[in-house]
Formats: sequence, structure tokens, C-alpha cells
Amino acid sequence: MNTYYYALKNDGEYLFDNFPDNLKYLVNSYTENSKPFEVKINAETKLARLGKKNNSYGTIYTLTTESKYVNRLKLFRELIEISVLSLGPLSKFHLDIKEKHSINIEEFIHNITSLNSYSIQDLFALIPQKTLSENINKQKEIIKNFIVEKPNVTVDTLLKLIKYNLAMKVEFSVFERTQKPISVVKKIPHSIRGILLSILQIFIDDFEKIRIEVSLDAGQASERRIEIDDDSFFVSLFYLLENSLKYCCPNTKYKIIFKEENDCFSILFIMISIRIENHEINKLTTFGYRSDSAKQINTQGKGIGMYRIIKTLKLNNAVLEITPRINDFTRKVGNITYEANQFKIKFLGQNDWFKTN
Repeated sequence: MNTYYYALKNDGEYLFDNFPDNLKYLVNSYTENSKPFEVKINAETKLARLGKKNNSYGTIYTLTTESKYVNRLKLFRELIEISVLSLGPLSKFHLDIKEKHSINIEEFIHNITSLNSYSIQDLFALIPQKTLSENINKQKEIIKNFIVEKPNVTVDTLLKLIKYNLAMKVEFSVFERTQKPISVVKKIPHSIRGILLSILQIFIDDFEKIRIEVSLDAGQASERRIEIDDDSFFVSLFYLLENSLKYCCPNTKYKIIFKEENDCFSILFIMISIRIENHEINKLTTFGYRSDSAKQINTQGKGIGMYRIIKTLKLNNAVLEITPRINDFTRKVGNITYEANQFKIKFLGQNDWFKTN
């Protein structure tokens, strides 16, 4: 390569460069002088020209050792004029990458924060933070007493913490994969009932606290083994169940049904949850979208969970289908209307490889 570029936005933010490392100082020490000068590239001394051009998008520095530009000033100036035209596309590309990166980081932070908050809640439910902070010099004795006095609660809490930390490990793994140009999935056979139970057990106590009775289908379809990437599916189910806890009506039933349908295999989640307007069906999985009812129930939400579900389902060639009002049930609690809604995870084109246990 004989021509190099260094691009900055108008506010000085870095855009792009392919300058040799030993020549980047030329940008900071640039003066208006288009005369040839000597540079050393790969231990070889060459004649070069350096130019600078601004437009509404920013500034680009062009360094060249190509003889036709070094020897002819007119051609060099034409090169500078052509180079500055790249700032527009570069700026747009930079913005797109930045926005995508920001969304991915926001998703990841949201997910890890949710898991961390669950861990903290359960830990402080066992041992109140206030008790520890008021007895700094006796913390070990206090913790020992709690373990002795509440052995069953301690065991349950530790099991939950293990599960939450497993979920965090999975989040890191899936996040790392989705950052790669081509997502890496590792599909191996799993008992569909078994993998669902492994995630459901994290939430079962929370469902019981709000008196929601969870039933898991025990029919023939539940015995199927399907080939999936369990880490990404873990994330999909985690946020579907977490959203269910947030927006289901207390003291109702929550059904999970397995179903074989032609060339696909489906898991149906049937629940009494906040009303879904017809115009919201396609919006619910959009990044950042939250319905008015959801905002009333949970003011801290960011509208990421549902978007995260469909994004990770794609890694397993699966989709999410939402069907509101599958029957006539309705219940009003304050200003919130609850109805019977169905969320279906559909694995596409997999009839050739799911097998019975």
C-alpha cells in the first residue's frame, strides 16, 4: 500500500486510519506544506506528500508515497479532493457501528443487571443487609447463626445463587458469540422437557409467591429430544419467564405445552397477562418498545427483554409467535386489564431430527 488515510469527525472524534504507526505523529504536527518529504516505511526511506481536507463531516489526512502523486502536485491535489468524499460514507458507517455496539452493550448490561438483582434480593432475604452493616465486627457470627437457624432457607438460597451465576455464565457466552460476524452455535440433542425444567426451577419460587400455578405438559411431545444450542435457548427462555413474572396476573394458571406441528416443534406458554392490543403484536419484540400497561406495572423497564428473546431464538432457527385473547377470559385489577395470551416458540424445519427418548 502506498496511500494512507487518517479521518476525524468535526468534533475531533476518531473515525478511521491506516497510517503506519511510526507516522501517526504527522497528523498532530501537520502544517500546510504540500512539498515532498522523506518518510521511513518498513525500514525503507521514501519520498511522500501529506495533505489535509475538511468538509461538513470532518477532516481527512492523506499520505502517499506513490510516485505519480509525489512528482505531480496537480494529481496530488486531485487525490486530496477525491479522498475527502469518503468522509460521508465513513461517518455513516461509524455511526451505524456505534449504534449497534451501544444496543448490544445495553442488552448485555440489562441482562446481567437483572440476574445480579435476583441474586442480591435472595441473599438479603436470607441475611438482611441492615443486620450486617449494623454489626460490622460480628458479621461472621451473624452469618453462622442464620445458617444454623435457617438451614433449609440457606440451602435454597445457595442453590438459587448457583443457578443465577450459571445464567450469568451463559449470558457472557451468548454475548461473546453474537458479537462475532458469524454467530457460533453448538447444537446437540437435548430433552426438551429437561432443558425447560432446568430454567423453570430458577423462577418457580417467584411464581409461587404471586400464587401462579405452573403446569408442565406431560404428553408424548414432551418426551422429544431436539437439537439446540442450549446456551442461547437458556437466554431465550430466561427472559420469556422473567417477563411472564412481571406481567402475569397473580392467582392464575400458567400452562406450558409441547406440540408437534407438521415440520416444526413448538412450545406454548399460555398465561393470564396484561392485555395486548392488536397493533402491539409486532411492536412487542422491537428494541425499546413498552406498552402503556407495561409502563404502569414496571416503570424501570427498558423494553429489551422481548427483543432479546427473538434475537437469541434466531440462533436456534426458532421464532416467537404471539396470540392475544386465545379465549374469553378477562380480569380487571385497578387500571390494568388481564387476558388469556399465548406465546409460542416455534422451531422451524426440524421434523427430520427430533427423536423420542
